[in-house]
Amino acid sequence: MCHHLLQNHLTLAFSHPFSCLFSFPYITNMKTQPISTLAFTLFLLLLSPPRAAAARPTPDPLRTSCAQARYPALCVQTLSNLSNTAAKPIDLAQAAVRASLARTRGLFAYLGALKAASQGFRLRQRVAVSDCVQQISDSVRELSKTLNELQHLRDETFQWQMSNVQTWTSAALTNGDTCISGFNAVAAGAGNTKLELKQRVTDVSMFTSNALYLISRLADSVTGKPRANSGN
Repeated sequence: MCHHLLQNHLTLAFSHPFSCLFSFPYITNMKTQPISTLAFTLFLLLLSPPRAAAARPTPDPLRTSCAQARYPALCVQTLSNLSNTAAKPIDLAQAAVRASLARTRGLFAYLGALKAASQGFRLRQRVAVSDCVQQISDSVRELSKTLNELQHLRDETFQWQMSNVQTWTSAALTNGDTCISGFNAVAAGAGNTKLELKQRVTDVSMFTSNALYLISRLADSVTGKPRANSGN
């Protein structure tokens, strides 16, 4: 009889949840407290509203694009001025090259002023500064060609054009390294000039490295080949 009464109360709890509030004392009096507790738990679950699934955060397209760059924070900062946050790889590459070119032009202007004021340097130091001026001038020209090429990409010559812009951007990156190495070799006694030159060239190299990465990413968006960090 107890079995039938308990079964009736459980059935009532599911079909008429509120009515079972009056049934549990009766079950308790029958010394079936564990089963009564289970029924009460099921009753509470029936009354509880379903939990909404946690919403997944929308990925930031710029951070996704810059995730594998050598300097990801700088990459995001460089591209943050783009009005279209869903910009295509070609837009990102062009924006990065523009930023690198602007920095390189600023470095070239600094080196020109340094060369004009280098009369107090030793001969080898003046030669090293002149070499830097020439190397960074080459970088300006190579990055200008890169930007122009990216603005005139064509389907039939895409791979050839991408090979060109990667070569030119890599050369601009190498020019900065050569400038620092050449000046370091003769910079004894140059003091603050050596430190400032190295800092400025390193700053430009960071922008150019990210530009090279985004250029490579553009090439991969067409060829379909995954590429990790390409900016050295």
